[in-house]
Amino acid sequence: MRSQAICLAVFLALSGAAAAQPQVSSTCNKAPHTSERIKSPQLIAAKRAEHQACAADMATYCANVPKGCGRPKQCLKQHASQLSASCRSAWQNLRTMRHGA
Repeated sequence: MRSQAICLAVFLALSGAAAAQPQVSSTCNKAPHTSERIKSPQLIAAKRAEHQACAADMATYCANVPKGCGRPKQCLKQHASQLSASCRSAWQNLRTMRHGA
């Protein structure tokens, strides 16, 4: 009887802890990604440069942000005034490449 009570207490404790965890949706509420769009080598290079230039800022400001659905990008936008000059420059270059300006 005592072992059943202990098992029940452990079960309730674990289920309560699991319920307290924030739930992250695995699906995004945005239009499906169109993989048919051909990316130029320049755009790919700009994306890689942005990723490398912003890696330290991501680690500093957005380490706990779950990947996917644009969450890391949103986090960087929220910290735009705190980003390193190299990250801001690479981000601006990537935006210019994407918008063809």
